[in-house]
Amino acid sequence: MRKIKAAIVDDEIHNIAIIRNILETQCENVSIVFTADNLEEAREFLTAKEVDVLFVDIELPEGSSFELLATIPNPKFEVIFVTAHQEYALNAIKMAAMDYILKPVNAGDIVKAIQKLQEKEEFGGLTKMFRNLMQTQNAFSKIVVHVTDGYDVVNVEDIVYVEALDSYSKLRLMKNESYVTSRSLKEFEELLTEKGFYRIHKSHLVNLRHIMKIIKGIAPAVVMANGACIPISTRKKEQFFAELKGIIAF
Repeated sequence: MRKIKAAIVDDEIHNIAIIRNILETQCENVSIVFTADNLEEAREFLTAKEVDVLFVDIELPEGSSFELLATIPNPKFEVIFVTAHQEYALNAIKMAAMDYILKPVNAGDIVKAIQKLQEKEEFGGLTKMFRNLMQTQNAFSKIVVHVTDGYDVVNVEDIVYVEALDSYSKLRLMKNESYVTSRSLKEFEELLTEKGFYRIHKSHLVNLRHIMKIIKGIAPAVVMANGACIPISTRKKEQFFAELKGIIAF
């Protein structure tokens, strides 16, 4: 298994030592490739080298790590903030941080953060594999869905529709099966549009082949094969009907 490359940036040397010790003794799949106690060294390294995850304090003598991250072009690493300042949590969320750990550092929090990163990498790799598989096949294929005890492989043709749940999505299948996934509806739209799916509403992406009834009028909607009635967005109505004509006659 490929080792996760980690960098640690904190102006307090003893905090670097604590995080390093936890990673080295409890996270055998992690390799620490860089540490620094100032922004300039961190900026120079992160701009030139690749890492998988950055453990970083927020308040540093030369400025904040938010400023540091804003200067890194196209960062591809995950960020885990390790700080004594809880009030920065909202900014961390806005920066799409993977995790936010409060000092004093607890070993369990570090280990959980690494486990989360590893699961994300594994899921991303499997998703890429299945995406490539789908792009090379004319027929419907499969997607992988992360579940509690691993991954389920789902036939795309069995998906009736995908529903947005804030930043998550719910896949609705036949036989009342469903999956909740951390992937956004937009991601599913990009993945499945070429497979006969259409986003008829800001919160719904439907499989056109599972439409059983079309309701017109002032409140247009579709009834799906599993009985769900899904509204059609007014601004998408005409385009949707045009798309539908390419699949069924009406």
